[in-house]
Amino acid sequence: MSLPKWNLILICGICAAFLAVIVLSSENAHAGPECASLGASCDDSSGWDGSKKLDEIGDPNAGKVQTTDTKWPEKSRTSRWTQPAYGFENESGTSTNNTTVDQKVAAKATKNATTTAKAPVVKTTVERSESDKLMLLPIADVSESDVLLDVSENSTNHIPGSVVIPYMQFDEEAGILKETSEICKILGDNGISNDDSVVIYGECLPCGGGPFLSAYVYSMLKGQGHEKVKILDGTAEDWAASGHTTSDEATVRPGTVYAPKEGTQFNATYEDVSSGKAQIVDARTLQEYASGTIPGSISIPYTSVLDGKKLKDDASLDRVFAILNKDKPVVVFTSTGMKASVIWFALEMRGYDAKTYTYRDWTEHQS
Repeated sequence: MSLPKWNLILICGICAAFLAVIVLSSENAHAGPECASLGASCDDSSGWDGSKKLDEIGDPNAGKVQTTDTKWPEKSRTSRWTQPAYGFENESGTSTNNTTVDQKVAAKATKNATTTAKAPVVKTTVERSESDKLMLLPIADVSESDVLLDVSENSTNHIPGSVVIPYMQFDEEAGILKETSEICKILGDNGISNDDSVVIYGECLPCGGGPFLSAYVYSMLKGQGHEKVKILDGTAEDWAASGHTTSDEATVRPGTVYAPKEGTQFNATYEDVSSGKAQIVDARTLQEYASGTIPGSISIPYTSVLDGKKLKDDASLDRVFAILNKDKPVVVFTSTGMKASVIWFALEMRGYDAKTYTYRDWTEHQS
């Protein structure tokens, strides 16, 4: 049986194509399997160079007349094609371009810091009235006859000539003074008599500073009938800022006798508070006030009368106390009565009839 003519033609065509593939594969075997499938386009004899083509693609001057001796292919092709795009990280994990920007910003900031002069620190002085100066003595008015008493908790920087008695020495426990005889002995042993002109200063730095320790000791001395006593309007730091020297040594005065006199007691009793006759001021923080207070009390935090570490001026104090009636007595309290002293002092300076009290005593009476 013979095959149709067209079938013979088809078989012959398939055989011819198969032989052609075998021939081409053998001729291009040196170019590798990838080039074998591309035929003459990958043949070295065609003149096509893949490396040159990559150089042309990456060369912005391709097709232009070279004006220098350095040609693109002579540079590292690997480094050209592996450079990170702007903002991407290089092998070290940092962006070359971003680092450059940061360096420029830092350099500019350094230049500005170098060329810009710092504004001088200006120490402000609060103007005091003559009535204020009866209780609060400006640094410029301190005289050689004054006995300076530093009542700081842990002070190593004193005004020269100061007697140093930390306020805790006068307390039996926090906010509770020792007996009069003990207080007088401490003062006498340190060379202070009831006739001396005493100027008190000092801070409790862990407590935030301010004159409340001075006010506390001031009220104590007033309770002993001490007439010539004032608080320094400033700190040892203010003293130094005024151009005076300071010392790390305390002055030791010859011992004397401190004879108490009849004085005014500024400590309120539970009856003073519970009678309803006095205006009650809670001088603790707002957080403490919110956690529980004496019924009917008014919140005036002790910091509200301070401008930094000094008492505010008269006009500012009057605004703070505007809620109070000047014709009624005032009782100011804190947990131990210590910080209440600065509110009490400011009230006394502004002509109020004020006393201090402790919240501790109030809670003890409620149990």
